[in-house]
Amino acid sequence: MKQYMSICLCRFPVWMAFMLLLAGILSGCSSKYEAVEIETLGISRAGSAAGEVSQFGQEPELTLDPQGAGLAFAAAEPESAAASEGEEADAALEEGENTAGNGAEIQNRSMETALAESAAENGDSLTYQDGLDREETETEVPSNGHTVAIDAGHQAKANAEKEPIGPSSSTMKAKMPEGGVGTVSGVEEYELTLTVAEKLQTELETKGYQVVMIRTGHDVNLSHAERSAIANQSGAEILIRLHASSMDNSGIYGALAMCMTSQNPYNAQLHDQSYRLSKLIVDQICGLTGTKNRGVQETDNNGEINWSEIPVSVVKMGFLTNPDEDLWLQDGSYQDKIVTGIVNAVDTYFAADSSS
Repeated sequence: MKQYMSICLCRFPVWMAFMLLLAGILSGCSSKYEAVEIETLGISRAGSAAGEVSQFGQEPELTLDPQGAGLAFAAAEPESAAASEGEEADAALEEGENTAGNGAEIQNRSMETALAESAAENGDSLTYQDGLDREETETEVPSNGHTVAIDAGHQAKANAEKEPIGPSSSTMKAKMPEGGVGTVSGVEEYELTLTVAEKLQTELETKGYQVVMIRTGHDVNLSHAERSAIANQSGAEILIRLHASSMDNSGIYGALAMCMTSQNPYNAQLHDQSYRLSKLIVDQICGLTGTKNRGVQETDNNGEINWSEIPVSVVKMGFLTNPDEDLWLQDGSYQDKIVTGIVNAVDTYFAADSSS
């Protein structure tokens, strides 16, 4: 027995070492298990992550969640600071809950931004609705290489001052006489002409024409010579001047166009082109509206024509002094037919030029 005890005592250090080693292994397994449990439970954290130093210079402590839902990291911080951090964490959590459902919308908005930037670079235009439905608008119409000047006849205030009817002419006329008034509608000629001019501008631009508007408002003071100068210097290839007619005889109605004669002392070289443009316009207008076709009138006594350095047509769309035609001219669909007729004429005019 003494011999056996002696052997055990001699081997005690080895046995103790074995037990300590076994305890260490078991301890390591427990740590790994706890780590897995912490990760699986999804810990909440009020301070910095485990193993990091918090803003207060102390290591966070691992504590039991007071609700028993799992484990929580809580930094050893002053009470007031910890409370503030906690409120911020709650606010962040609440904000996260509110925005989590909008993740798709946020992603869509980001995608829309990227698409819009790409569209802008490529000259496209995109319109988005509700962040999901996307409606692509028409892309910018490429220029067809032609430029048209449009002069809406008259203005709100007439100008009775005199100017020559053409370059170096001794014949003087009012810079801008007063326009007519609808005998039934009471609409001023300068209002009608600008309404039709704006519609004409829109339609021409949708077909790729560059458009120069001589006036875009009523409160201007531009003479015939000044209006022609704007068109001459704009790079426009043709000038269309919109008007309505007035006569003492209220039974007269119909449309006509005006240009210079082939012997005009100021710009006779433009006669052939101006006449062709004028005839195309009046024929198209009358064909679409059904009003009487009064043809092309040639004159050398008109300042609207004589100052022009490009082919020009003065278009008399109808008679404001005729009760029926006055009302026709105020009708939007009738105006659209006039505009369509002019656009068709312009297309034909340039198509013939390109083929010759």
